[in-house]
Amino acid sequence: MEIFTKRIAIQTSRLYDFVEITDEVQKAVSESRIKDGIVFASALHNTAALIIQEDDSTVHRDLINTLERIVPLKGKYEHDMEGNVNATAHLKSNLLGTFVTVPLKDGRLVLGTWQRLFFVELFEPRRREVVVTVVGE
Repeated sequence: MEIFTKRIAIQTSRLYDFVEITDEVQKAVSESRIKDGIVFASALHNTAALIIQEDDSTVHRDLINTLERIVPLKGKYEHDMEGNVNATAHLKSNLLGTFVTVPLKDGRLVLGTWQRLFFVELFEPRRREVVVTVVGE
């Protein structure tokens, strides 16, 4: 069994920026030379998320609207030293998750027809990192 790890840098541009990272993750897989196994991607941040979703802005807006109903920006939060955007970003990150696991077959990510990997900014524009770990043979 082989293990390969690579960091991917991401620059977000706004709150609720959906940054598609599928190709970058696939590049890491290719660099690993591992053909069959699993790919684990993890965002190194508590105010962001990693999701598998369609590249469709209407789905993204529906997700944003749903998150805003569940964790409204104008709510009252104990973790408020950096304001409500930060407080809600932590909670939204917990709801969506900060990692994804994808099967690997013949050196390719095994994703459904419309599935893509997205880094979702839940706080403010900044430089972010995702660690990609490929495990297999």
